[in-house]
Amino acid sequence: MLLLLTLWMAIQLRRLRRGQRLLLGTDQRDLVEYAVGLLARVEQVEGRADDVDRAVAAVEARLGSAIQRRGMIRYDALEGTGGKQSVSVALLDAAGSGVVLTAIQDRDYARVYVKELRDGVADLELAPEEVRAVEAARG
Repeated sequence: MLLLLTLWMAIQLRRLRRGQRLLLGTDQRDLVEYAVGLLARVEQVEGRADDVDRAVAAVEARLGSAIQRRGMIRYDALEGTGGKQSVSVALLDAAGSGVVLTAIQDRDYARVYVKELRDGVADLELAPEEVRAVEAARG
């Protein structure tokens, strides 16, 4: 009786190991070994995810200072020149810092002015057209 029971248990163990090899799909000996390997791979993926999170945070920090908003106003700065050849362009980041470029065109000359903005405040007084360009950039 004991011999039959031992034989039956050996057959059951063989079936269990065959099923285990089929489940794991590798030459690993048991589920514990497979689980340990799987845990190591999960920890590696988590480490890479942390690296990606840090990289994204660094990009987000730099993105705030990138030019994100722009506004352009074309106008006729000098009476009688026609064609709205003068232009004011505002280039701003998320905080409202940036530059306002103004080009005033005449038949004989062109003048270019650059004014800096820090947190929405200009270093020099803005002309009405420049104010409109900044407002257009802010939306």
